[in-house]
Amino acid sequence: MIVCAGNGEDFSFAKSLGVGLVESAIGLMQICQKESVDSLVFIGSAGAYSKEVKLFDLYIADSATQIELSFLQDKAYTPLDNHIQSGILQENVSYETFANKAIINSSNYITTDENLALRFAKAGILLENMEFFSIMKVAQYFNIPCFGVFCVSNYTHQNAHNEFMANHHKVKEILSHHSELIQQISINLAKHKGL
Repeated sequence: MIVCAGNGEDFSFAKSLGVGLVESAIGLMQICQKESVDSLVFIGSAGAYSKEVKLFDLYIADSATQIELSFLQDKAYTPLDNHIQSGILQENVSYETFANKAIINSSNYITTDENLALRFAKAGILLENMEFFSIMKVAQYFNIPCFGVFCVSNYTHQNAHNEFMANHHKVKEILSHHSELIQQISINLAKHKGL
């Protein structure tokens, strides 16, 4: 099954779940409780923490974190496990077309501080997407193989929102252009689970 956030980031070949960590978790839980879901591929836009990442590049991910900026500033901690990795991309699932692989950070907030963004990049976390961590957690709960496909829409800086809005249509076109491949990967992922 292919899923997306919705609310403007909709695709004809994907089910919309909701924006942010909470809405997407609730939306996906409802689907998983009502339907038989063999695999999950989340598609969406992502902000880049480093300018070494190119706008409009495609990335694939099976690893997500949920780290808030206050944690990077030593102003908060969490007793929760804030990293999840499915490992599905290491298990014979073909994704060669998407040569770029990344760890995705999720938060209900968009990073606008370039210095803090670079701290994520230096830690090996390249992109941020609001929903992916919650998608991975729900998939883990239901034991569903899951990964994400992301198109870089903007950099995480003071002008992040304006840049996102200017590039969003093209990002959706790029992801839609790859719809057949994404659907085939989803089918292969479901078959892989059955082995």
